[in-house]
Amino acid sequence: MHGSPLRFVGSPGRAVRARARHCIGLLPALVIGFACGGGGSGSEEPEPRGGPALAGPLETYRQLGFVTGPGYFPAVAAFTSLAGPADSSFVLFGLSLPNSALRFQREADGFVAQYTVALSFMTADSGLVKRVDRTETVRIPSFQETGRSDESLVFQHLISLAPGRYITILQAGDANSSRGFRAQDTIEVADYGVRGLRYSPPIVVYGGQGRRTRGEAPELILNPRHTSPYGGADPRVYIEAYGADAPAPVVVSVLDEVGDVVWSTQASIADGDSLLRHATFELPANRLPLGRLFVEVGAAAGVKSVPAPLVISLSDQWIVASFDEVLQFIGYIANRAELDSLRQSNAADRRLLWDRFWERRDPIPATPVNEFRDEFFERVRYATDQFSEPPGFPGWRTDRGEVYIVLGPPTYMQERFVGRDDPLGRPNAWEWLYASAPGGRLVLLFHDRTGFGRFELTPSSAAAYRAAADRLRPRPEK
Repeated sequence: MHGSPLRFVGSPGRAVRARARHCIGLLPALVIGFACGGGGSGSEEPEPRGGPALAGPLETYRQLGFVTGPGYFPAVAAFTSLAGPADSSFVLFGLSLPNSALRFQREADGFVAQYTVALSFMTADSGLVKRVDRTETVRIPSFQETGRSDESLVFQHLISLAPGRYITILQAGDANSSRGFRAQDTIEVADYGVRGLRYSPPIVVYGGQGRRTRGEAPELILNPRHTSPYGGADPRVYIEAYGADAPAPVVVSVLDEVGDVVWSTQASIADGDSLLRHATFELPANRLPLGRLFVEVGAAAGVKSVPAPLVISLSDQWIVASFDEVLQFIGYIANRAELDSLRQSNAADRRLLWDRFWERRDPIPATPVNEFRDEFFERVRYATDQFSEPPGFPGWRTDRGEVYIVLGPPTYMQERFVGRDDPLGRPNAWEWLYASAPGGRLVLLFHDRTGFGRFELTPSSAAAYRAAADRLRPRPEK
């Protein structure tokens, strides 16, 4: 996900690669659509320590109105619309999926997987109106890429429908296993044939071209999750205007969750004619805050588009609300100078410092991804899922979570009994061994001293862990 937007190259029908993502089965001229892949001691319970309200991405996308799959098949899907031919409208459907959701099989020149997408549109009075059934093939060159948990595949399809309300049923799954999901949603297809100035919703895209007529299929590569990485390339939005006799001056605004404008600019939707004008705008990544935002386009006359969500995220694993929250878990691996620089910098300089922070830790700079950064956020995700403790401590904020994030999975872990007898015979400690930690073999003991399920490092283990963690921190730059 990190780095430049997807750049798709190659001819229709061929599998082409873009930064280890894949675009598979492009249909000529996008006439119909296309798929892209690539227990107690008597003491009081402690209060939870404060910290970032880290949100898992699927939860965030559901809150924003996206259709999502379960954790083992973390698809994210969305619908949007444009004016279509005659009295109809085009519905653009996009679905994002990581390679790790699919079961790959080895081939002579790499690995192959298939996934299926079935999409039905129904009305309350007429029943089934349209159904789409697609099977797509994904080919990748290396086993390492089969485990990618970022957005690796983008599927999209274009459907022509009459304006109105539709019940949609989406089924998507791995063709070679039982992984998949089924979801139902209701969408309202806008009527773009009414008189007066109208705008399409802002459509977040990776790239593509505008179209000349309402009957022409748009050649757009959707960003189905409407997500852009912090410190990455400028996110792009595509807009169409209908009924604008001359180039349409507009204000492009980015709003936060309470509706306050965090950035805006005056622009013009110029290309085309009075029936259809279009423009693609790049939003300045260095001016946009972390978290959940909304993009809106409006004219001076008061006509506005439906706002579209935009997510600025740290990684595909976690979404946070502010950079101050980021600094709390980055502090596990940063030295004091790095934290002070990030905390005190302005927005523009912070982007550069953020990139530099991860570049210093990139084990293989020649590859398009930063393996250390991806592994770090995957450890944060795992720690949060596995090591949460009462009363409401997120896993990454616990001692076990911190150790896991910094040192990774232990060579072995086992439950132990420490101290007084437990009437139920329950272990009250965990022992973790790191056979080759920085500085040598390391044994850590996490003890639930209070009986409330809080496993904390013993003093000697805490000192040994800190020494190992300090060895991993880069020295301050001179």
